[in-house]
Amino acid sequence: MSDHRSKAVVARRRSQRKPPAGRSATPPQRKRRTFRSGPSAPAGIKRRKRRLSEKTGAPWRRLAALTAVAGLAALLVWLFVDDSFYVSKADISGLRYSAASEVYGQAGIDGYSIFWVNGRDVAGRLEALPYVKGATVRTSLPNRVRIVVEERDPVAVWKAGGRDFWVDIEGITMPVASQVDALPVLWDLDGSTVVADGHVDRELIAATRALKLQQPNVSDFGYDRIHGLQFRMPTGTIVYLGKPDGLAQRVEELVVLQQSLASEGRKPAEINWRVEDGFYLR
Repeated sequence: MSDHRSKAVVARRRSQRKPPAGRSATPPQRKRRTFRSGPSAPAGIKRRKRRLSEKTGAPWRRLAALTAVAGLAALLVWLFVDDSFYVSKADISGLRYSAASEVYGQAGIDGYSIFWVNGRDVAGRLEALPYVKGATVRTSLPNRVRIVVEERDPVAVWKAGGRDFWVDIEGITMPVASQVDALPVLWDLDGSTVVADGHVDRELIAATRALKLQQPNVSDFGYDRIHGLQFRMPTGTIVYLGKPDGLAQRVEELVVLQQSLASEGRKPAEINWRVEDGFYLR
């Protein structure tokens, strides 16, 4: 009985002992390492796998890039070497006075690659032609060029320095391409019809057109710096309308004056509007 009691006391004392400093009361347990291939795998495993995939995939990517570059280079060579992409003609429309061969030559596109044809530059070159007011240029593959030309409309024949020119409503002159009987003729009697920009005075051209409509039997009109715009009526009356300033209003007043004179049966030898305060009859 005493032996059994002594063993219990010894066991109780052993359980109450404190472990030495730095040691755990419970014996250390050995951890088991597990390696997973999923998202929670260690960073080292992921890096090794990434390096391995990069090593195996890099040659294929380089090969694909080289193939793409070679294909692009071959395409560029084909586009700039094949004759089917070079211009040899153009579809030209809107011409009345200009020759198609002249327009095509002025365009400056013959033998050029379609990729080097700039529509705005071509239109600018075409506007240098005497009859061309504007142009629209469009291109399409493989080598088609379409040019739509807007030509100037002659509204009068301008005679100056012994030469004849067509002139449009803006006062821009051009060579006479054909005979147009309906156009009025403006004679520059002393070289004074040209303004500072080198064109014929616009007011003068507009007045000449208006007079032609009012006086269909009159074809020739003259201008000098002393008498201004002038013409002879079918009745023999000479009309002097003065300088371009206010000329449009005097043209309208002339119609009223003619009706008044006709109603009175008067046929003056001269109607002169050169004075600032009105006209006088002679």
